[in-house]
Amino acid sequence: MSEQRTIDNIPGKEFKQIVDQFIKQAAAWDGALPADAFFDACGTLADEDTPLKVDAVIIDNELVLETPPESPLTAQGSRIWLEDGRELIIRLRSLEPMQV
Repeated sequence: MSEQRTIDNIPGKEFKQIVDQFIKQAAAWDGALPADAFFDACGTLADEDTPLKVDAVIIDNELVLETPPESPLTAQGSRIWLEDGRELIIRLRSLEPMQV
């Protein structure tokens, strides 16, 4: 069984060749972003415009809010916490019936 190659057991000359090859490849990179990476990033950013969903139900005259597990929002009871730490409190109020 052969020993796993690590920085500690590679001969110095071979290690220097590996580092030199890495530097040569890095220097050849022109900084251009491949088209597929660009379009993947654009798609991810475009998805951020997707509406955030909060489900609401009234139980015993109390508002109960829930968010999907993948949501950046957190909801509990009648409170919603935004990504930036701000908190929204939703209060229910009843309207007087209209007089006819």
